[in-house]
Formats: sequence, C-alpha cells, structure tokens
Amino acid sequence: MFVTRILLFFPQKIFSMRKTFLLVIIISIAQMSFAQVVGGKQKKLENYYKNEQWEDCNFKADRMILQEKYANDAEVYLYLASSYSKIFLMGLKDTMLIYKVPQYVDAYKLALKYSVTAKKKDKKAKIYFPANNFMLEEIAITGIYYIDHYVSVNKLSKASSFMRKILKTYSDVNLYFMQGVLCSMTGDTATGNPIIRDVFKTMDTQRPTTVEKTEFIMIDAFDLYTSFLLKKDPPLTDSARSVITRALRYYPGDELLSYYLKLIENPELNIEKPANSKKLAQLKQIEVRMPGDPEEEDDDSEDDESEDDEKSGKKEDKKKNK
Repeated sequence: MFVTRILLFFPQKIFSMRKTFLLVIIISIAQMSFAQVVGGKQKKLENYYKNEQWEDCNFKADRMILQEKYANDAEVYLYLASSYSKIFLMGLKDTMLIYKVPQYVDAYKLALKYSVTAKKKDKKAKIYFPANNFMLEEIAITGIYYIDHYVSVNKLSKASSFMRKILKTYSDVNLYFMQGVLCSMTGDTATGNPIIRDVFKTMDTQRPTTVEKTEFIMIDAFDLYTSFLLKKDPPLTDSARSVITRALRYYPGDELLSYYLKLIENPELNIEKPANSKKLAQLKQIEVRMPGDPEEEDDDSEDDESEDDEKSGKKEDKKKNK
C-alpha cells in the first residue's frame, strides 16, 4: 500500500506549541466518489463537483445560500457540506491551503453543520434523501480522522462528543456501535451499554447488508473495547472473551479480532498486533505531524458550538433580509 507522508502545521493561535507525532488514517481522495447529487438541478454546482473543483463548488454554494431563492434548497446545502469535507482532506494533503484560507481549519465542522442543514431542508419533501445518503456516508467516514486523533491522545470524551456530531449527519449500525463503545469507555455506561446491546441485537437478527464501507469502524470499535476490558485492573477477561467471540461471529477469520482471542488465551503472547485489514482497504495512511492538540474544553464545547451556530444563523438571516 502506498503511504504518503505529509507535515501538517496549523496556526499557532489554534494549537499549543507542544509537539506530538500522530499516525492517522484518513480517506484517500482518490478513493472517494465524485458522484454528483442524485436528482439535482444545480448544474453549475454539479459541474464543479464532477470536475473535482471543490473550492469553486464551495464558493458558489456559499454565496447561493445567502440568496432568498436558495435559502431552503437542500441540494445547495448538500454540495456546500460535501465540498467542505473534500476541502478538509485537501488541507491535509496541501498544508499551505490552511495558510491561504484560514477558515478552512474548520472545514470538516462546517461539513457536518451544513449536511445537517441539508437534511432539515429536505425533511418534508424527501427529494434528496435517502437517495443521496452515500454523500452523507462519505462525510461521516471522513470524520474518522478526528476520532482516531482524539483516541490516540486519550481524549475519549472528545472522541465521543465528536462521534455524536457525526451521527447527526449520518448513522448506521457501525458508527452507532463506535459511539456506544466510546461512551462506555468514558464511564457513561448508562448510555453506552444499551447502545451496544441494541447493536448486538440488530447484528444477530437483522444485520444490514448495505454498510460495507463502514464495517471497518465496527472492527475498530471491537478493537478499542476489547483492549479497554483487558487493561482493567484486574482484567475483565471473561467479558473480553465474550465480546471478541461475538466479533468473530460477525467477521470470521479477521486477523485483528483473532489476535485478541489468542491474547486472551495467552496473555504472554508476543506477536505484532495486526492492522485492521478492512480499514486499510477502505482508507489510506497518511502520517501527520501536528504542533500539538489545543487546550480544549471537553464536553461543554458542543453546547457552545450550538449557540455559536444559532448566532451565526441569525446573522445570515439578517444578511438575507438586507
């Protein structure tokens, strides 16, 4: 597999000077679908998107939503959201883009914001969803960058909070399971455990057949959860065995999951932990060196962002009325 190494620096005002090194997994832009909105009418946006002119598509859509005739057009908001998601990935590949357009630092968060808006605008008409759920799925998968990062620096509450935001854009059994695991790992078992039980019930009785692209996320969640149980003091070996046995029933022969079963049987096992093969097949590895993680407010930040979004929405309304 081709591995690209890039050096990513964000503005100092956003990140502290503490340097950390992180191997993150993000979407390979080459592997992403460039299919335009199904049933769309906005030909200019369609052409920009089809030709991978993400910034042009973004600029055009951003200006269109300020016009009254497009204020409730779900298609425009969907193009805006998806182009922000693509720009987020562009920023990881071309680090100078962040300096040229500083607001791109928030590109993925804006992708989540406008994807939710697109869904709301289409809630009654149902013209664009679920036909275009594949675009929402791509946006959600891109967010695994954030989840991997927060988990790697042991900020599980941030990972859980961010996963909740992703689920507002797109949800399936695999993403839902990751949320349950993250909640349980942070100690919120009242939320996490029922989710985990619901997912197991679904997988046992009505396993979805259209979520292959996100299966790697469920395997990641099994990886995190089993490791979490085994690191307890004392190790919750029986629980871990039960979890990983079920995981192998869902994904028989998976090397990563099989590794944990061997480790449970032999705690002294000294072999290299296999990679998540489904993740490697779906994504591309990019090594990212970042100047540290910001000193963030954990759980309260989500409410603060909601208030900021509401204020921003009022400002946009004022612009439209002028």
